Amino acid sequence: QINPYGYTKLINESQFHISNIPNAVGLRFFTVYGPYGRPDMALFDFTKNIIEGNEITLFNYGDMKRDFTYVDDIVQAIELVANNMTNRDMYCVGYGEQIQLERFVDAIEFSLGTTVKRKYGPKHPADAKETWSDTTKLQKLGYKPNTSIEIGVDNFVKWYRKFYKV
Repeated sequence: QINPYGYTKLINESQFHISNIPNAVGLRFFTVYGPYGRPDMALFDFTKNIIEGNEITLFNYGDMKRDFTYVDDIVQAIELVANNMTNRDMYCVGYGEQIQLERFVDAIEFSLGTTVKRKYGPKHPADAKETWSDTTKLQKLGYKPNTSIEIGVDNFVKWYRKFYKV
């Protein structure tokens, strides 16, 4: 792994594989977002800046893809795995679709009913160009993520406006 994020994932999974814990299941979460999420994530930053009338920066000149996973879909996956516990396994938990960064920003703009000035910059050294989760194993347990990026972003924006009174 050449980026710090990927390296930490690799180390975590290595610890999982050498552990003596008899029943251990690993969950790989992919770009989790939603109400009460991490304020250092792009959705928080972009929403805040768009509301304040500031421009936003899209790294890698906007050429990035993420498998965004709404928090309710994460909860569904955790419940399925907990109720179908195996001795040892790893599960990718995501929506299962790559979303272009531009589409993500379009969804925020639509939810806010405004547009934003987009500044394009080079790739951030710690960023991966794209992510995607293979949810095949989870689907066998009944996993069906049902929150599209447009619905999830809209839910977040409504929560954000109410929580921050803006």
